Amino acid sequence: MEIRKVSMKEYSALRVGGMGDLVVVKSEEELKDAVEYAAAGGRRIHILGSGTNTYFAEDLSKYLFLKLEIIGYKIQDTGSKKQGGSDTNNEKRITNNEVFLTTFAGETFDDIVKYSVEQNLWGIENLSHIPGSVGAAPVQNIGAYGVELKDTLVSIRVFDIEANLFKDLLNSECDFAYRDSFFKHNPGKYIIISITLNLTKEFKPVLEYKPLDSLQGKAGLTSKDVRDLVIATRLTKLPDWKKFPNTGSFFKNIIITKEEWDTLKMTYPDMPVHEVRGGYKVPTAWLIEHVADAKGLKVGDVGTWPNQPLVIVNYGNADAEEINEFASNIQKKVEEKTGIKLEREVVFVRS
Repeated sequence: MEIRKVSMKEYSALRVGGMGDLVVVKSEEELKDAVEYAAAGGRRIHILGSGTNTYFAEDLSKYLFLKLEIIGYKIQDTGSKKQGGSDTNNEKRITNNEVFLTTFAGETFDDIVKYSVEQNLWGIENLSHIPGSVGAAPVQNIGAYGVELKDTLVSIRVFDIEANLFKDLLNSECDFAYRDSFFKHNPGKYIIISITLNLTKEFKPVLEYKPLDSLQGKAGLTSKDVRDLVIATRLTKLPDWKKFPNTGSFFKNIIITKEEWDTLKMTYPDMPVHEVRGGYKVPTAWLIEHVADAKGLKVGDVGTWPNQPLVIVNYGNADAEEINEFASNIQKKVEEKTGIKLEREVVFVRS
């Protein structure tokens, strides 16, 4: 097992972090060896994906970073069977028009979306162009345009660090919620090895959100059409993290109650909301722009992106302290004026 000392800036799309010890893992056996090594030294384990949702502190001496390069994917016809799922009975009927797509954690998630579209499958096309690895996708329960990963996820193969064994978890065991999961709150419990998705050959687009609603009624609509529009939209709103270091949406969108919305609209009648299960979803980008007055704001080397204020950009050589202070000031302004507490979506790794 080779341990390398690396700059964690190179593993953060925000280009923020100190030096850390890294092990590249290419098999399940190598993974077990690395976990045992970390345990013997009393060090925490952090799994590195593409770094598109993570930034790091300067002192990372308590961590051993593992980069999973276990790759590959396959499609399996399901036949007609029952399979654990995300519905209330933790079970759903799988039809002959559906397939299981299993992919290892080291793959790039958007490559898997592209592959599914090439196979004329439906289910994850709305998640196109979301950066990151397959292994990171369930942690955040990534989502976009009315679709979340949990909607198609069947099971996850994991390594249980405490029990020192590999096992499968059903969707219902992962505590998925909006941009949330069991994995996010228990980072030292499991290491994700692979995921299995339930996709369909049937025409099942999700087109309620703008601008995808423009595709409603289009003759001959394909999942590729949806993917193409999603990509085009994301490219116009979001900066290329390779040119302008960022981790995408820094904050989650907010879900408020009807009572909260009734109060807020008296002060902010133009505030857009979208009714969802459990309340009303408020675009945090709107709050940052119109409440915190921080769209395009820049302080030192840190600022929000002019076309999408949800995105915080490292314009120079900002460190974690500067990023945190900038984000905290936005949170403070929004809470003071609305009572809404913005929750960060990105992961900050610190000792």
